[in-house]
Amino acid sequence: MDHFTHLIHSVRDRLYRLALRVVNDADEAQDVVQDVLVKSWNKREEIARLDNPPAWLMRMTQHQAIDRLRAGQVRSAREREAAGPDLDPRTPYRLAASSDSLSHIHRIIQQLPTDQRTVLHLREVEGMEYREIAEVTRLSPEQVKVYLHRGRTRLRTLLRQENIA
Repeated sequence: MDHFTHLIHSVRDRLYRLALRVVNDADEAQDVVQDVLVKSWNKREEIARLDNPPAWLMRMTQHQAIDRLRAGQVRSAREREAAGPDLDPRTPYRLAASSDSLSHIHRIIQQLPTDQRTVLHLREVEGMEYREIAEVTRLSPEQVKVYLHRGRTRLRTLLRQENIA
């Protein structure tokens, strides 16, 4: 297995989770990752010379996902709900889904600004260090800490408003 293939296998799942956190749609997240992988294949020699190729790929994924959002290529949750069947919200399935804490938390996290959501994801889900997050997002380490603090504070506030925390 060559160096590039090994690199891709080692970060593919992290790229997908990051893209999913930004675009909030599984199919779109897969498309984002595929776009990143195609672009990175064309630059594989250049990537091999980088100090931190995984950080470069994460940054590229973040930018690609944000570009998709800005271009309006990702359907919003409201559009998906509007396109679905008009089900009675009091069905057992709907009641169980609406009371599920994880679905509430996921919905609340999506209310955070993109930068805060991304930094929070990279720190809490991916377990990245501040300097790694700074490298991926091209923010200063201080700004990473600020976004993380603001994201956690806002998340806590929103959870309290939902009576989950």
